[in-house]
Amino acid sequence: VYAQLPNNAYEETSGTSFSSPSVAGVLAQLYQAYKTWNGGDNPPSALMKACLLNTANDLGNVGPDFIFGWGHLNAYRALKTIEEERYFSDEIEEGIQHQHTLSIDSTVTQIKVMVYWSDVPGVPVSSKALVNNLDIQLITPAGDTILPYLLDHSPNATTLNNPATNGVDDLNNVEQIVIDNPVV
Repeated sequence: VYAQLPNNAYEETSGTSFSSPSVAGVLAQLYQAYKTWNGGDNPPSALMKACLLNTANDLGNVGPDFIFGWGHLNAYRALKTIEEERYFSDEIEEGIQHQHTLSIDSTVTQIKVMVYWSDVPGVPVSSKALVNNLDIQLITPAGDTILPYLLDHSPNATTLNNPATNGVDDLNNVEQIVIDNPVV
């Protein structure tokens, strides 16, 4: 962002103070687009958040990280996700598994699959805030199982900067799987 300084000077700067209004503005446009394409209905807030996270341009370490989070907002990809209805919503009961089949075009160079849910508030003195623990896994046409990105949350400066690995996440209400050059 180029910020104006006194005496008509400008300076290149960055930070969360600039990010928040940008995200709010993009969300306002995404809400309006969704309403336009869905008879005036408001979108679920979980869908909007998942669209922003799953379509972000990755920065820093591969996958989410503790410095760049999910990356750089990509409003165009988020809009295309809504416009092309590249999402679905489902409900699940405890102990039940749901399976969804995705058709991937042979020209696709990367797929990002995300599950996100609005969790109920946890108990304040609990060791984990997560109440409902959903787990995503992707099974390839060859039968390989791919698990979502997983960060090491150990309170250590070295491990907090490690790249995400893949594994079962029992701490978060958002899980993402990314495959480069998927075999279809």
